Amino acid sequence: MPSTDDDTALDPETEAAVRRVVREELQQQDATGLGGVLRAISQFGSGFVIGAIGIATVGGMLIAIDAPPAAFGVGAVAVLLLIAYGWRLPPFR
Repeated sequence: MPSTDDDTALDPETEAAVRRVVREELQQQDATGLGGVLRAISQFGSGFVIGAIGIATVGGMLIAIDAPPAAFGVGAVAVLLLIAYGWRLPPFR
């Protein structure tokens, strides 16, 4: 198969192999039972830690530039929205 940048150019055999591997991985994750619970706890914990670091960083920068108080709320919401968006990216879905 020639190398292309277009993902739609997969031949049926390759697509079937990829689907089989993904299906097997999903079945293996479901077989453990605790995978979903542990993943949810780890995502919540990591989001909390990253959010705290992000809010502290943004807060520190706003204090350093002597920003108005409303900027702190806007900065905190922006950091939390970026974290929520990050969870929707492929490694965390």
